[in-house]
Amino acid sequence: MTRRQSRETMMQILFELEVAGELDALHASALAEEMIDNKEKERSKTLLVNITDNMNSIDDEINAHSKSWKTSRMPKVDLAVLRLAVGEARYADDVSDAVVVSEAINLAKKYSTEQSASFVHGVLGAVLKDGRSDE
Repeated sequence: MTRRQSRETMMQILFELEVAGELDALHASALAEEMIDNKEKERSKTLLVNITDNMNSIDDEINAHSKSWKTSRMPKVDLAVLRLAVGEARYADDVSDAVVVSEAINLAKKYSTEQSASFVHGVLGAVLKDGRSDE
């Protein structure tokens, strides 16, 4: 499994957890253990735990930079993509912001709409413009 494939699976996990109403580290870690293999498993589990543990902070950043939709009204796929991207930018030191943006846009194009890709790009660009946090 490549990093791109594990990123796609993480987005699917975040989507599934949102729909199920089970956005917690325990469920995220269990799903990553089950769905992600090879060297990406531990990185993915750690990242998903960081995202779920810091979901309120991530959502606050998304809400602060989204001009048209708040997280409570966003399409669930777009929200999962944004949460993953912001989480990766904030809690993974082994990937550049440019890669985070590119991968998020590709996920939005693949799983949502062309308009969603533009929306994700705009929100994510605004979030990242503020720079990486020290968390």
